Amino acid sequence: MSKLKTTNGDDHPEASQKHLLDAQTLLAQNRFDGAAYLSGYVVECALKSLWLHETGIASPKMPWGKQGHSLTFLASHVSALSTVAGAKTARYVKATTTAIPTSGIAAWTSEMRYRPATATAVNATDWYAFANNVFNETVAQMRLDGVI
Repeated sequence: MSKLKTTNGDDHPEASQKHLLDAQTLLAQNRFDGAAYLSGYVVECALKSLWLHETGIASPKMPWGKQGHSLTFLASHVSALSTVAGAKTARYVKATTTAIPTSGIAAWTSEMRYRPATATAVNATDWYAFANNVFNETVAQMRLDGVI
């Protein structure tokens, strides 16, 4: 359990790590669609972890509604927060995290779960590698620093 667990029990840093491990397992089993899908959730949960760390708000509902599944929206929102003087998250918003809006994983949507399998081995591998980098820049580093 992290220090960012919300009042309804959601724990975005823990979920980010869980999805990363599951995506890795699915990728190893050539389950490319599932690996790609979970890679998107790794990034989403990592970004929400940054937002929670910066704002300190642990409400069960995030303030952005359905846009909370848009990696581009979340990345821009978190990047903007990290540029404010004294931002706690500035050290965790690095090259990969800032590249989310222009990366391939920006095409990820939570609605992918309702669509036929379309992810290729290359897509899934790229998305997983990208998600792993985002996780390492954010959640893993915040753990090492003892902030979560």
